Amino acid sequence: MFRKVRAKVNKMSRDRIMMFMQGLWLATVVSAFFGPLLALNTCPGIFAFKILFCLHLALFGFFLALRKIELTLNRETKPYFVFFLVWLAWALFSLSWADNVPDGLRNLWYLFSGLCLIGFTAFYIRQEKDLIAFFCILAAILLIIIGVGIWEYKTGLHLKTAGLVNGTVVISKTPRGVFKNQNDMATYLALYLPFLYISARYLAARLKTLLPALGLTACTGTGIFLIINTGSRGNLVAVALGLLAAVIIYLIRGKGKALKNVLVAATAATVLYFALASTHPALHYQLKRQFRIARHHLVSLEHAGGEHSARMILINNALLELNRHSLMGVGAGNAEEHMKEYRTETFQILALHNWWLEILVNYGIFIFVLYVAFTGKLLVQLFLLTIRAGPGVIRMVAESSLVGLVGFPIAAVSSSSLAYSRVMWIFFGMALCALNLHNCKTMHETEEGEKLESSVPVQPLPK
Repeated sequence: MFRKVRAKVNKMSRDRIMMFMQGLWLATVVSAFFGPLLALNTCPGIFAFKILFCLHLALFGFFLALRKIELTLNRETKPYFVFFLVWLAWALFSLSWADNVPDGLRNLWYLFSGLCLIGFTAFYIRQEKDLIAFFCILAAILLIIIGVGIWEYKTGLHLKTAGLVNGTVVISKTPRGVFKNQNDMATYLALYLPFLYISARYLAARLKTLLPALGLTACTGTGIFLIINTGSRGNLVAVALGLLAAVIIYLIRGKGKALKNVLVAATAATVLYFALASTHPALHYQLKRQFRIARHHLVSLEHAGGEHSARMILINNALLELNRHSLMGVGAGNAEEHMKEYRTETFQILALHNWWLEILVNYGIFIFVLYVAFTGKLLVQLFLLTIRAGPGVIRMVAESSLVGLVGFPIAAVSSSSLAYSRVMWIFFGMALCALNLHNCKTMHETEEGEKLESSVPVQPLPK
């Protein structure tokens, strides 16, 4: 039977296999956003993402063994994948001294699947048309989740993934989308909203009409409204930093003309605000109310990091445990296990609520430094691509990723743990796609130029 299957596979072309695997991977990525929402009631622990992920992994290994798929890495992005392998290997090694091995294995699974979400996304998106399709899919998912958030705010109802009490109807206007809690929802919006408002500017320039751009801008405003109502202070700051970065990048690229456009847009927004305030008092009241809520959240940041706050106690205790383990980490996924000793001090809160601290405590100083270097290098490369590349979808995705990444350091301290948030891994995969495609395109153009030069005959100088 295996010989028959192998014979049929050998007849299939590499292009057909690659197209099939690409489609399977896109379906896997889509299912990653919805998680347990796409699960059977009889088996809530087994849902679409796990099934598709394991199926894809098995088929990928099968086709790779038959040499129907060729692994190729771009020279510029190769260091990133080396870091991913080092991170995974160290996480596996750290289980040898972990106190809670089951938690460590669970963390290892999420780390492995997360790094696969980055790597395979960059592997399959090989052409600009693939990137456009992937971008449209992510934008559609974002609009769906924003729609769910508005439905939650209006009705007070939630999906079954919202992390509320099972079997009861809980009325709460705090939006959670398809996520377990409001902080995860806010972090997702902070990372992905730049893809809407950056693409709005590109569409306005390309289509010579403002209608699509205005629609995407309105959706961005709706997303910010949802973040305000989640009460996530860190993500509010992250969005503000992202918007500031977007304006600065626009001014750097456009110079004098860009400054004029920014001033015109600011003036138009001010005039529109006062016009709506005079003609629609209810809308004006809502805008003022949201502004007051946002200001309240930001002002309360002053007390959130106080000496006796739960966050500061968690940080101090986590660093104490790290020091006890000679800065090598307490073991993959074991940070919460070590926080149980101090649970009375932190009001029974065990999750660190800080992605940077989580990496440092779980995996140690070595992986932490490499992760900071990875993020910093990615930030610099995306900035250079955004500034130097010509107009097109690659630059648009790179700029969107750059703006999201500017706010990421702050957004990463909001959720209880980002290790289990697949949307973060997909975001990094999208950023690497833009870099990989740009590098491949540049390399191809260089090779074509060299071929063209070598094909031109050299004329002898006249005597």
